[in-house]
Amino acid sequence: MIAFLQPLALLGLAAAAIPAILHFLAKRVPPTVWFPAVRYLEDTEREQSRRLKLRHLLLLILRTALIVCVVLAAARPVADVGLGSAHPPTALGLVVDNSLSSAAIVEGRRVLDRIVEKALEVIGKLAEQDQLWVVTADGVVRRTGRLEALELVRALDPLPRRLDLGQAVRLLDRVVSAAPLAEREIVVLSDLQRTAWSAGDTAGARVLLWRPAVRAVNRSVDSARSEPSVWTSHGEVVVALGGNSEIPAAVRLEMNGREIARSVARAGDRLVMSVTPTRRGWQAGVVRTDPDELRLDDDWYLAVRVAEPAEVTVESGAGRYVAEALEVLGEGGRVRLGGGVIVSDRVAGTRTVVFPPSDGALVGNLNRQLAARGLTLRVGERIEGEWRAEGEGLAGVQSEAAGGWITVKKRHRLSGGEAVLARAGGEPWMVREGGVILIGSRLEEDWTDLPVSAWFVPFLDVLVNRLAAGEVRVVNASPGEAVRLPPGAVRAVGPNGAVEGDAEGAITAPVEPGVYFFVGAAGDTAGALQVNHDSRESRLDPVDARVVRGTLGTRARLVGDRALSRELFGGAARADLTLPFLLLALALAAVELIVASLGTRQTAGKE
Repeated sequence: MIAFLQPLALLGLAAAAIPAILHFLAKRVPPTVWFPAVRYLEDTEREQSRRLKLRHLLLLILRTALIVCVVLAAARPVADVGLGSAHPPTALGLVVDNSLSSAAIVEGRRVLDRIVEKALEVIGKLAEQDQLWVVTADGVVRRTGRLEALELVRALDPLPRRLDLGQAVRLLDRVVSAAPLAEREIVVLSDLQRTAWSAGDTAGARVLLWRPAVRAVNRSVDSARSEPSVWTSHGEVVVALGGNSEIPAAVRLEMNGREIARSVARAGDRLVMSVTPTRRGWQAGVVRTDPDELRLDDDWYLAVRVAEPAEVTVESGAGRYVAEALEVLGEGGRVRLGGGVIVSDRVAGTRTVVFPPSDGALVGNLNRQLAARGLTLRVGERIEGEWRAEGEGLAGVQSEAAGGWITVKKRHRLSGGEAVLARAGGEPWMVREGGVILIGSRLEEDWTDLPVSAWFVPFLDVLVNRLAAGEVRVVNASPGEAVRLPPGAVRAVGPNGAVEGDAEGAITAPVEPGVYFFVGAAGDTAGALQVNHDSRESRLDPVDARVVRGTLGTRARLVGDRALSRELFGGAARADLTLPFLLLALALAAVELIVASLGTRQTAGKE
């Protein structure tokens, strides 16, 4: 099959009629004059007629064929002949996956090196009339030319971030579908992890997915967190390892550049590392495991705040259960009794944990105390039922209950406040404003099951040390993720400098993993930002064809090296016939010149 890249040029075929028109216009019929010499001329003409007609017909055919060849060459014909690189003008979307997993080293080479090699091969097959868009691990769609794309791909290094391949393909599908070209195609060059695909609309363009024929063995640190988030006399770091390696490895916890704990674990293990801190204040730590083929997921950074045990004063209005639990915490060194935080059914002191009064008639007095402090917090009507309490303020407490939940039986409706720390039935149950934390239920067994549960003491520990004692926020983010600054913070400061917040109080998490501290305008520390890799990038199991078709549609195909070369640009290996037609036109012109010259010389000789 022959196609034309410039079909409008075929209109020039009309010029093929020009030689015939000129031939007939130039044809002359001599007048008949009857005198004796005419008979001689008729005899001569009869003898030469056959030769002249053949020569004129040959010239007519040569000149017509010459024009046809020139016009066809201008139309840029291509043929499906199983070889060559010509193809119809194509809008091509190219995904070059340089996410974290591409840093894995297999057989002495990075996976990214193989991906870049294949990307250069694809870009090298682009024609002048094609359009190209490239997406890398930063998720940005770049409209680029052939030379710029080659430079971009050659300069790629693995980034410690995740690339959602499903989202990248759908983004490119919208772009190439808007291009003014008939052919649209998307090529994905990646290790094609199973965890890199998100659900969404199927792609309208043809999608070819290629992965290197290698697979790495990996062990990673998938998470690490401090328990509790504010340490006093001791603390723990809970570590989870992932990957597909079966070889045990050392796991080390470092604080301020010094190793303070060590253990041994395998991929899939969860371990707890106990720590006795020696310094107070904010500290940056890192959990490390032995290096393997993929180095970018062997570390996990975390921030720990070490504080003095909170000083607590318990008033009688807090109830018997609260007083007994805080006494247990005092004996364990988790709190110091006397002064500091006041736990009561009234607003007292600069930092107070407030419960509703047992006498409902005193609720109005409590609201007046809140208003006198300039607070918007208010206690409303009391309701009964059964609700599950959950929220950020309970993090690290309910997990210790092995799947248990705090059940609320009676509560007051709460309104106002700056931050809702926990909800019951979807409504605020624990709210914070300034130095006051207001809880909607009394901590008694007819209000909630907390006092008779195993997590009542941990709950009060969290409440006093982490919340009431002035806890600041710890934010987890992946490199490049948008992060909102906590109240009072204006920048995040790390080892490589500061990241300033924008007008809306947001920053972009640095690409380099690590701990970055939130700092206020006066230089005070308002929290910490923990930037770590996305643990999904550490799971290297490849996707299968069924998942690809279910995610992208039936036009998506997994291909190998040979299949990619064969199927690229519509799947037709075509040869450009422009040069053959030009050479044929040149040959026809030479033959036409020879035939015309011979006729001229014969005519001149006879004269």
